[in-house]
Amino acid sequence: MVTAPHKARTGHVYVIPCSGKKLDHAAPARELYRGSYFRACWRTAAALAGDDDLVLILSARHGLAPVDKVLEPYDAQFGNRSAVSDRVLAAQARLLGIEHAREVTVLAGSAYVRAVRTVWPHAKAPLTGLNIGKQLQLLNELRTKAELDERPDEGGPAPAAGETPEFAGHPVDEVAGRGSLYELPYDYKQTARDFTVAVAGPGRYEGKPPYRYLVKEYSTALAWAKVLAWFMVEQESPDAYVVGALSFEGAPEPGCGYFWTDLRGEFARQEALDDLADQAAETVTEFESKTYGMTREGVVLPDRQAEYNQARDAAAAAAWPLVVRMAENDGR
Repeated sequence: MVTAPHKARTGHVYVIPCSGKKLDHAAPARELYRGSYFRACWRTAAALAGDDDLVLILSARHGLAPVDKVLEPYDAQFGNRSAVSDRVLAAQARLLGIEHAREVTVLAGSAYVRAVRTVWPHAKAPLTGLNIGKQLQLLNELRTKAELDERPDEGGPAPAAGETPEFAGHPVDEVAGRGSLYELPYDYKQTARDFTVAVAGPGRYEGKPPYRYLVKEYSTALAWAKVLAWFMVEQESPDAYVVGALSFEGAPEPGCGYFWTDLRGEFARQEALDDLADQAAETVTEFESKTYGMTREGVVLPDRQAEYNQARDAAAAAAWPLVVRMAENDGR
């Protein structure tokens, strides 16, 4: 991975977001930002980027910053007057020699995608349309796949083209010292579908069969991770593993001969709450953007009071339906 090129480059460009949480002193960009979402994006981009690729941090103040560029802490966000302009971003791309980059991927939210596409309209944005939980899951999946691709011999040979990988179905204590517990296919799709996931918990020591759950997810990895995490919390025990040989894409057939629990409704409710929380956050951000410059030290300027009240009332009107829907989804 290259850091700060000054001539035309042909590699893949990865753009990740900055974060509100920062160090209180100047530092290289990859160290300055301390937000957990930033760290997830940075780790994934670093895993995906090859020797000829470039990772840039899109800063609301500094624009397209190489990860090793030393930056001063600041207070700015996209939508504010102090945010970097589209012209500056285009000029920075020219200086970095990447204005004609063919492959550009934005690992960030919608505000960053809009800014990046003013320079590269063809930029890919795999996180678009996903709530924050789904974004973090996809980032983790992309990073894991990239790291496994770099170590093809770890955990055994990779399956041949068209061959279905054999899933491990052994207790954790039997395979913990032999590399990866599972070999998961990379089968992420934009449309969620049903997965049946079998989990063996502490009851296996008493001869109890695995528990089976039905969930709706975008890939095998996401389905397994979701069910396993839910099981560990529900059972209050980390002693559990997915039985790959009994897990598959699709729902159990009628008359399958075993009991299973449908978690789709519960997770749909939780995801609806996540989506509503994201919408509420966007409403707050929009209100802050519209009222920028209307206050001084927390007090509304007299000549901006009417304009401020109008923006506040519009935000309240937009927020109330979200509050009602959150209460409905939370069962209250």
